Amino acid sequence: MTSVPVWFDALHVGDVTVARTGALGFSYTEAWLATDGAFPLSLTLPLDTIAYPSEVISPWLANLLPEEEQLNVLTRSLGLDRADTLAVLNAICGDTAGALSFGVPSERATWTFTPLTEFYRIDDPGAALERHFEDLQHRPFLAGEEGVRLSLAGGQKKSALAVLDANGTPVLRLPGDTDVLAIPRNGAPSTIVVKPDNPILPGIVENETYCLRLARAIGLNAADTTVLAAGRRKAICVLRYDRRVSRTGALQRLHQEDFAQANGVPPGRKYERGTLPGPSLATLLSTGRHLPSADALSLLDDVIFNILVANTDAHAKNYSLVLPVGAGPRLAPLYDVSTVLSWPSVTQFFAQNIAGRKRKPADVAAHHWDAIAGSAGYRPADVRDRVQQLADAFVAMRVATVEAVAALPWSTRGYVEEAAGLIEDNALRIAGRLRTTRPAARRGEQAPS
Repeated sequence: MTSVPVWFDALHVGDVTVARTGALGFSYTEAWLATDGAFPLSLTLPLDTIAYPSEVISPWLANLLPEEEQLNVLTRSLGLDRADTLAVLNAICGDTAGALSFGVPSERATWTFTPLTEFYRIDDPGAALERHFEDLQHRPFLAGEEGVRLSLAGGQKKSALAVLDANGTPVLRLPGDTDVLAIPRNGAPSTIVVKPDNPILPGIVENETYCLRLARAIGLNAADTTVLAAGRRKAICVLRYDRRVSRTGALQRLHQEDFAQANGVPPGRKYERGTLPGPSLATLLSTGRHLPSADALSLLDDVIFNILVANTDAHAKNYSLVLPVGAGPRLAPLYDVSTVLSWPSVTQFFAQNIAGRKRKPADVAAHHWDAIAGSAGYRPADVRDRVQQLADAFVAMRVATVEAVAALPWSTRGYVEEAAGLIEDNALRIAGRLRTTRPAARRGEQAPS
């Protein structure tokens, strides 16, 4: 049997083991269990002296890795079997979603950051970022580069970088004019996630930036975003919410997990529909039982927001929990939100069934909200009222949010206005049905569902 240690900075949290049969296991160390402020890896892995079996730890680990073609390219570049989760984790997971590193500890004394301009020997920062995106096509997360061990989950092409100030010190903020983007090395934490534009989804950068800024404008807790120039391209830059700055000014990681991990399902089951169904809308909302009541209500707001903006890709990995040191779970900020209405060729059905069936944004009616309320234990009238409040807020904040996003350097106003118009139309269409009653079926007919 071999094992890979799991670390929180220089603290040994536990060990992932692999038996000759290939079965994985996980156990916390006695020292971690005795540590003041120790946190669990997951809601599915509470702090305990027991050895957790493969069916518990394997889905959680798999959710730390990229998916689909990204994983194929990554494992080919490393010369590893994509099914060998532990080997891939050991190779790339020095800086992951959350606070943990695998294989070797994250020692602050060894942290280094290499500016993209220095790494690619290109003076122009935008051109260096464009070159970085080209590099990721062949080796996601710069896999195999000395001292670089980064991983981000999901199937999207993206990068985890750090923002350095003019003095070369890592800072937790969106990059400003005098700041530098850098590659974290030797276990150093990244501070931003950067996602390039996509010709298959024209306007995706402005679309997602508008959605997340609209969420913040109407009072929801959402990730902070901006638009970056990347030579002839552009990218959305998202500030990592699983990082913080201590009272002494030191950069620290916060532990987090997505709702697929929190519900014990592998990434291939992040959507509800399939041969092996993933978490339903009711399951996602019931995850709120682990949260303070205010956060559980915020989770409901996030679900409503995703439906109103027609974010049909709001699957289980696009909701997360933060598991801070010495405290209970909290709801993570909203992230990865875009309206699918801009791209008719992309699936228009929501990631989860609504009232038992697959539905498009235009299908959602009053009795569907009542079904959502009932599945989560809320009063239907309260949920309808909240839908109306958020829809009204969309209208109230549309102009200001459009202007803010359109004013960002390298943002294209036409894409911003298109997304804003489609979102508002969808929200008003849904809100317009809130006070209607469910039509009664005529004799011999089935009532609409």
